[in-house]
Order: sequence, then structure tokens, then C-alpha cells
Amino acid sequence: MDESKRQIQNNPHLVKNLNTGVILNTDNDGYKSALARKKRNKEIKALKREVGDLKERLIKLEALIYSDK
Repeated sequence: MDESKRQIQNNPHLVKNLNTGVILNTDNDGYKSALARKKRNKEIKALKREVGDLKERLIKLEALIYSDK
């Protein structure tokens, strides 16, 4: 680690830039996991929305079928 950065005590994945005061998270595996989790959550929300749309269509179709009888 260069002189302009210092590791945060008791946090192996956090580094403070002494020039800017910015704290950086260097946990690349954790970052990749978070991105994958975010992508899965987005896909799940899209699937839930699609299922909701299909339910609405089925209800409308059912209403049309029963209204003709």
C-alpha cells in the first residue's frame, strides 16, 4: 500500500486515501456478489410483473368466456 493510503483499523477491505479523505472498499468479491444479487432481484421483479400481467389477462379472458354463456 502506498503512503497516500492507509487501511482502516479492524476493516481489512476499507482503505482511506489520506490526500482526499475518501474511504474506499477494496472487496472485489463482495462487489461482484452485490452486482449479481442486484441483477437477480431485478430479474425477479420483472418476472413478478409478468406474472401479474398474465393473471390480469386470465381474469379478463375468464370474464369474457363466462359473459357469453
